[in-house]
Amino acid sequence: MTPNQQEPVESSVPTLMLFVTGDAPRSLRAQTNLAAALKKLGCEAITPLQVDLLEHPEQSVSYSVFATPALLRTKRDGMITTIYGDLSDERKLLDFLAPVAQG
Repeated sequence: MTPNQQEPVESSVPTLMLFVTGDAPRSLRAQTNLAAALKKLGCEAITPLQVDLLEHPEQSVSYSVFATPALLRTKRDGMITTIYGDLSDERKLLDFLAPVAQG
């Protein structure tokens, strides 16, 4: 490594964060759909951080989440992308998760 190069900085934000509201039906569907999509992509080892906004409402402000369920994906450069809903659109969800599967 040359003096002008810097090592990549590890993000303190998990790669995937699923925001839910307790046992609400849409939150439960999102959990199920996310697990199925990760399995389909061969990424069962990835465990998204789950944040229940009923228990930690301040996290909605910290991550600018305005509705649940919400799935956040963090890139290596720190950029965050969000998808909202119960994640029932499989094609949209798989496209959203593709960068995670690719590493």
